[in-house]
Amino acid sequence: MNNSSVGIIANPSAGKDIRRLVSHGRVVSNQEKANILRRVFAGIVSTGARTLYIMPDASGLSFPGVNDVKNKIDIKYLDLPNVSHQTGTTKAASIMNDLNVGCIVTLGGDGTNRVVAKGCGQTPILPISTGTNNVFPQMTEGTIAGIAAGRIATRKITSKSFRKSKKINIFVNDELVDIALVDVAITNQMFLGSRAVWDPEVIDSIFLTRSEPLCIGLASIGARIKMISIDEPLGLYIKLNGKEKFRVSAPLAPGKVHEIKISSYEEMKSGKKYPIDLNSGTIALDGEREVELLPKNKVAVSLDLDGPNVVDVESVHRKFLQGEI
Repeated sequence: MNNSSVGIIANPSAGKDIRRLVSHGRVVSNQEKANILRRVFAGIVSTGARTLYIMPDASGLSFPGVNDVKNKIDIKYLDLPNVSHQTGTTKAASIMNDLNVGCIVTLGGDGTNRVVAKGCGQTPILPISTGTNNVFPQMTEGTIAGIAAGRIATRKITSKSFRKSKKINIFVNDELVDIALVDVAITNQMFLGSRAVWDPEVIDSIFLTRSEPLCIGLASIGARIKMISIDEPLGLYIKLNGKEKFRVSAPLAPGKVHEIKISSYEEMKSGKKYPIDLNSGTIALDGEREVELLPKNKVAVSLDLDGPNVVDVESVHRKFLQGEI
């Protein structure tokens, strides 16, 4: 499946949105992201992987790490302008998929991994959390992540070391226009604006692929109602706007716990389309408003079980230490 190569996509903008001003979210500086990459590169090189394919960015996050390992592994920057937008990130993931890399290591939050997932195909993602409300990426030490990525690139890794993620598809007039990996929020806010969603008063309803105990953000609301793991073939649809049935207390952002009014909820079934009846507002995908709701459009969402493959870092290390790979 691979050619002893690893792809690297690091988002310099992750962890710097407006939620820093309205909550107590951590700030992951570009210096720290560069340090994480140095650790990732060291881990990858230790496995004998041959090539690093890197998405270029204007902040030069990879430069210190590349300097560390430039004589130990072949470094290739993708033939792209410095990437500073979502489309470029998706393009970079698509190129890496075409190059048949063993896996793609990502630095970012839910939003970063969402746009990577739109281009990576079946290439597994190894996400390292450097964003705000992180449900999809994990807090993984860079060296350990790099070793796992290198093992995948240099040895035969079975699909048991990957986890198939779910996603939510967004349809406008029956055309697939976008996806979310964790949550979709239907809001009454008319404009995309600063994109990030943090105020529960503007949310009409939410759709979730997972609602686990340690989730933060919109998925934490679901966890207080019905717990659904990444592996279950279900999602959760929660209606906030309407006659209040009960309330839950949930952390919607770091340091911010809200009382949320719940009108109704139901399990989402795979493949079923759920129409959006709000015709004025916006749709937030993994915490950021991306799609405008217009009266002339017919909008629906559906749960899709065929999301991106996600590396189970612990499983890779366990299999290696037990001599299985």
